[in-house]
Amino acid sequence: LAAYAKNLGLAFQIVDDLLDVEGDPAETGKPKLTDARKTTFVSFSGVDGARQLARELCLTANSALEGFGGKAGKLRALADFVATRKS
Repeated sequence: LAAYAKNLGLAFQIVDDLLDVEGDPAETGKPKLTDARKTTFVSFSGVDGARQLARELCLTANSALEGFGGKAGKLRALADFVATRKS
């Protein structure tokens, strides 16, 4: 579960960084580019690189759950949500 949590936490942060650049303020509840002067995954990897890394981290998080079988369905759904969230 530690590997799941680590990978999902990083993916969540990357998606948050992406939403700061691309998100709809009506959905995110905050204006765009509030992190513009900070070092973020987007400033380091670019939008496409950050998006790809977030997807890979969510896949890796789900892979860490293989030993749990069907019992981990809700955790897998959470990783899928993180990868596609809009707010």
